[in-house]
Amino acid sequence: MTAMDWYLQWIGCAFGVLGAWLLALNNARSGWGFVAFLASNVCWILFGILTNAPGLIFMQVAFTATSLLGIYRWMLAKPRDFRARKSGE
Repeated sequence: MTAMDWYLQWIGCAFGVLGAWLLALNNARSGWGFVAFLASNVCWILFGILTNAPGLIFMQVAFTATSLLGIYRWMLAKPRDFRARKSGE
């Protein structure tokens, strides 16, 4: 294992854990968890390429799509008033 492999897997791990913590807080800043997940995805994709792990690459590409969707929904899309929809207005 090269130094780059070591760094990528541990940085990817750290960003993944950070993303999970931020989402678990479920507050106004939780959307940043998806940004942390995106950073984790990039590290794991690079690690998968360097270590020839196609299953890991495929999984992380799919997770990248969910990270991008989370960033869009939590941080970029206009907030929706779910209370009005729920009350039938």
